[in-house]
Amino acid sequence: MHISAKKYPAVIWCSCALILSGSAWADWRDRAGYTTLQGELGSALPDGSGIPVMISEATVSATEFIYLPQGTTGTAPYAGTGVFAGKTITPYSGASSTSSHAATVLGNFCGTGQSLASGVTEVHAWLADDFALTLLGNDPPPSFSGSVQNHSWAGTVGNAALDIEIMRKLDLLVDRDGATVTTPLNNGGSMASLLANAYHSIAVGVFSGNHPTTHSNLDGLGRMKPDIVVDQIYTSFAAPAVASAATLLLDTIRPAFPEADDPRVVKAILIAGATKQNLPGWHRTGPTRPYDETFGAGELNVLNAYHILAEGRQATSDATTRSHRGWDMTTTSGATRRYFFEVPQGRWANTFSAAITWHRHFSDGVSTMSLADVNLRLVQASGFVPGSSVDESTSSVDNVEHIFRRNLPPGRYALEVTSTTADETFAIAWEAQLGSGPAVTVSKAGGTCTLSMNQLDPFKTYTIEASPDLVSWNPIATIRTADTTASTSAQWSEPAGGESRFYRLAWAL
Repeated sequence: MHISAKKYPAVIWCSCALILSGSAWADWRDRAGYTTLQGELGSALPDGSGIPVMISEATVSATEFIYLPQGTTGTAPYAGTGVFAGKTITPYSGASSTSSHAATVLGNFCGTGQSLASGVTEVHAWLADDFALTLLGNDPPPSFSGSVQNHSWAGTVGNAALDIEIMRKLDLLVDRDGATVTTPLNNGGSMASLLANAYHSIAVGVFSGNHPTTHSNLDGLGRMKPDIVVDQIYTSFAAPAVASAATLLLDTIRPAFPEADDPRVVKAILIAGATKQNLPGWHRTGPTRPYDETFGAGELNVLNAYHILAEGRQATSDATTRSHRGWDMTTTSGATRRYFFEVPQGRWANTFSAAITWHRHFSDGVSTMSLADVNLRLVQASGFVPGSSVDESTSSVDNVEHIFRRNLPPGRYALEVTSTTADETFAIAWEAQLGSGPAVTVSKAGGTCTLSMNQLDPFKTYTIEASPDLVSWNPIATIRTADTTASTSAQWSEPAGGESRFYRLAWAL
């Protein structure tokens, strides 16, 4: 049964216009590390079994409502076919013929051979108008079936106050019901209103960067969007890819990690696991900006996310070191929450990534909003005494903080979480990718010495130093790679006499 749009004249449109075969981008799963994870886990690979999911879809017709991934003439649950075989699809907005947009969305979400969660058997489907107006017309909003929800549409009801109310009610149900929600940004440069602005959802863009970079434009301007990107053509199809990864994680969480069964934990793990491997120019412009301005936390990587989750909960402690990867969910207090960890001697953290996220709160229905200011810091440590700061994320408007560093040398570190608000529940996740650090090779031809370097930080300035005896070191050259590469080379003339020299790189941590 359709809910009338006459009271609230909805203007809702799809976030993409061109529909292509799902096979055109099937390799997004390889880019997300899924094939590698499949090889690691074999038959133990989680596939979303037992996790109910939900989609809402804008109509693809101007003359009738067409919103279902596979059509039905009735209003009762029906059996999917093809890539949706074995799934029961429940239509909440009545009969509909097949929407190719919805079919691609659900295919990336839980389709066999197209997703990370082909084991899903329970799908709930809504027309976007009905979903939005159900949120708007009920105080409080009802619960919707679906532990993971994807809403691949963008638009407005034509009234900013009503748009804000819809978005706030989505955030309220995420906090109340514990659903993980993915929402795409619009395609192109225009930041659409409604759900892409939500605080509690995972906002998704595309690897090409063809999405808005102006960030939130509703209920708090300038909050960083997207959270994560996927190698898809359109944002509509990138968002369900992230939903699929969240579903895989929930299949692992239930029942192995009950403390992680919370959208804050799932979001923090996905953000911390996002890779910059294919985005060497990724960088934050400063401590108050948690993400890259275009690519958010980076590219979806379910391999990293699974390893963070599987490492288990790492509780805050001022007297015990924790693993180099893991997660926790706890509350802020008057004291600093610390997580000490080691980069072992002889190893480097080729990359280090950490994220925290928390929810906003409402009163008087959703008319009044409050958001705690929670900050994240990475510091060096001696024993269990924190030392100098390495990096920090201190946005005053976002409800996420993120730190990413390349080439942390061996030693002890601590993640510190601070807030002026007590008893605010937050989730934290982190991972140090252990390796050998920057790679340097030296070659000499005639009087010319060439130093070839890779695995560098594109945004660091390095000094090449030389020594005849490994005791006294003198600078030879100062170099910086291009912002889009992690490797470079440098050449110079060797001094007359031909004595042997040793070389090293020096840089500020």
